Order: sequence, then C-alpha cells, then structure tokens
Amino acid sequence: MSYLDHFNQAHNADVSGWTPWFQHDALLGYVQDSFKLRGIEFGLWRESDQGLIIPNEPEVALNQLFARFAKETYEDGLLWSWVGEPFPVKASVTDPTRFVMERTLTAPLGCLTFGVHLNGYVRTRQGIELWVAKRSQHKPTFPGKLDNMVGGGQPAGLGLFENLVKECFEEAGISETQANQAIATGTISYRHTDGRGLKRDILYCYDLELPDSFMPVCHDGEVESFQRLPIDEVLSIIAKSDAFKYNCNLVIIDFAIRHGVLTGDNTPEYAMLCERRNQLGG
Repeated sequence: MSYLDHFNQAHNADVSGWTPWFQHDALLGYVQDSFKLRGIEFGLWRESDQGLIIPNEPEVALNQLFARFAKETYEDGLLWSWVGEPFPVKASVTDPTRFVMERTLTAPLGCLTFGVHLNGYVRTRQGIELWVAKRSQHKPTFPGKLDNMVGGGQPAGLGLFENLVKECFEEAGISETQANQAIATGTISYRHTDGRGLKRDILYCYDLELPDSFMPVCHDGEVESFQRLPIDEVLSIIAKSDAFKYNCNLVIIDFAIRHGVLTGDNTPEYAMLCERRNQLGG
C-alpha cells in the first residue's frame, strides 16, 4: 500500500449511477435507488428531467420534512444509524445553509458535508511526534481504527473554529486556551462511497503544537486510547496498512508534506500527493 493508495480509497466514488437531487436549480446531493424510491413515496421529492426536485417550501418546513423522513427510514431500518445531530444542507462552501437534516441521513442522500480535524504534535530533539487516537470499539463507524487526535463533523449552528474548540475538549481534554492556539492549515476534500452512501466531504485541517508534558484525556467516550509516536513511525503505519480511518491518512500525509517530512526527494509520488489533497467536484 502506498500513500497514493489512500487518496484513491478516499476518492473512490463514481456518481454517474446515482440520481442527483435539487432545490430549484441548486444541486444538493445524489441518491441510489433505495432512497430515491422511498423519497418519492414519502413526498420528499418528485422526478423531473433534471433529476429529483424537493418541494418549494420555506426552511422550517423543509427541516420538518427531512426530520420526518429520517425518523421513518431509521425506524424501518433503511437508515442504518442515528446520531441526533442536525447537519447543514448547502449547495457549496459559500452557499448559506438552506435547511438541516439528521447527520446520518447526509451520506445516503449524498450531501456536501464538512468536518474539522486537528493534528496535535510535539517537537522533540529527535523530531516531530504526533498524537494518535484509537477510536472506541463502541463507535458505530470505524470502531477500533486509528484516528487524528481530534476530529468531528461540522453541525449546524456552530462556526468551524468554535466546533474545533468544543471537539478538542470533548475528545482529548485540550483546554479552550490551548485550543485557541491551533492554526488553520487548509482543507482536504474527497468523494467517497462504501456502497451504502456518498460522502462529499471537505475537512478543515488544523495544527496544534503541544508541550511535552501534555497528556490527552477523552471526555466523551469516543476514544479508547492515545499514543504519541514519531512522525516517521506514523507514516510507516500509513504506508503499510489501513490501520487508520481512511480520511485520517490524508490529513496526516498533508501534515507531513507541510512540515517537510515528505519531500520531492524522498517521496516519488510527492507531486501527485500535493495535487490530490483537494479532489471534490460536483
């Protein structure tokens, strides 16, 4: 397995076989036949030459409509999990939130979604060491996988940095004062499917240099353990395995590029890795 393999795995979706759905002329997502047909039966959308069109209703009415659809499909077993967290529905990064829906519905409906991921690291005499989290075995998604020190989806009603500060404390016990020192470093984007849903994700990435004495403590039960590893050891794990959650590989590779650990001299695929950090289209 190579670094590039992880980008291929993350950006693996061909949407040509999916049906797009719209609000007026604004593309909001893609669905497969099971959710397409259920949505037609439910009155979530109607078919047109363009694709599927949702009702011309105000924001509050659409919030309620999609909430009822999420509840019904979850109770019927079509929607496979539930978080109870509203996510914003947008046509693009710059688009205002049009309405909200249950977080777990965003993948089967192929919505554009956002997240915040943080690389917590320590500078030592030997070089950079990276804090790595191991996801709880009780997580509904990717249980037991290695993860970034902090990461979370972007819910409705919070700013990106506000969400990062919240996630820092909940997942790693990083204080607000410490979290406020995090530096925004760019984005990672991809279009991924596991066969059940479509993840059109934009991850906002941050770096946070931590003191040697810092010890992370998880407060929300989502992390089983933490370990601090030399960056070369972390990269070796990535290069040889799929031990990390698929998108975290990309965030760490990006970190290694920006900090000069991976270079054009020591990494033959360096230029392609740089180019593919943002791959999201349509």
